[in-house]
Amino acid sequence: MKRGFALYTGGKDSHYAIYKALEEDILVDLLVIVKPVRSDSWMFHTVNIDLAVKHAELMGLNYLLIEVSGVKEKEVDELKRKLSRVRELSDYEVVVSGAVGSTYQKERVDVLAEELHMRHVTPLWGFPPSKLIVEEASNLSFVITAIQAYGLRMDWLGNVINASNVHAFLKDVEEASINPVGEGGEFETFVLSSPLFKRGLLYVRKAEMVTYPNFGVGYYLIRDLGTSTSS
Repeated sequence: MKRGFALYTGGKDSHYAIYKALEEDILVDLLVIVKPVRSDSWMFHTVNIDLAVKHAELMGLNYLLIEVSGVKEKEVDELKRKLSRVRELSDYEVVVSGAVGSTYQKERVDVLAEELHMRHVTPLWGFPPSKLIVEEASNLSFVITAIQAYGLRMDWLGNVINASNVHAFLKDVEEASINPVGEGGEFETFVLSSPLFKRGLLYVRKAEMVTYPNFGVGYYLIRDLGTSTSS
């Protein structure tokens, strides 16, 4: 079994990529959480990013929180410099990411991995987005933490998506003509339950809703999370 680290956001795709990597005999034992200083990063997730460390705790994994500028292209170089040290001190062979269809993101991580003498593994790459989100919701539950596409109903913000309502969500997403997995930032998510969580499930104790209806934009900012051992 090959060892690797994952570029991790706490969202459904980066999480599910770790789950699917196991099917390729790849064990992720480090979460690399990238925190951009700017909120308009081209590469990296920003909403509730600090909470991704909670997933490391529930999965029993180590994590590395890396701060980058958030400036296009520069942020990737900053990440590479910081990961070079990790590579020198470890025997990691692969970098796992949750890229699905974004050539911009995949190509940059391809180059990053090559320069670190590692292999970039993308278990979700090329998966039909409408099928992927249904499969993800059949195995995980995740809350919608951002809506950033005009046309998607704002009442989905803060809702937990799982097998019971994913088809209704998908219908609205497709009617709004946006990417079914939200890979372009049309919506963002945070995972609350997963087979990978060994130490309980998460629930939101406190959150703040910030919306800009005229722009079709809203954020569900999680202020406090609780852990439950029951499903």
